[in-house]
Amino acid sequence: MKNQLIIIILILFGVLPSCKKDDASTIFYWDETGCADPWKQNSDDTEEKRKVEIKRYLENRNVNVKNIEFEFDQAKQQFCYACNCTTGRVIVVKVAGSDEQLMKKLNFYQ
Repeated sequence: MKNQLIIIILILFGVLPSCKKDDASTIFYWDETGCADPWKQNSDDTEEKRKVEIKRYLENRNVNVKNIEFEFDQAKQQFCYACNCTTGRVIVVKVAGSDEQLMKKLNFYQ
């Protein structure tokens, strides 16, 4: 019985370290502009279509995208028609923690 217990403990210690741990997620933000964002966009796009374009843009740059959401911040809304004017829509992107430096290089902020 004692030998079986030792064998079970050894097996557990051998199996547990091999379990893959989930990569911690990190949240990044992007202030949407009228037409200066780096991904394909159209003012008539639905949120779902915007998510697809943003995800495609990031995945083409080897970012592991976990989720994309939108928030609205009235303080960031600019009432002008220049491409670089912000719309007030804030894009919230959840990515793998290992992609933090890459997201910063792509000008997303935390």
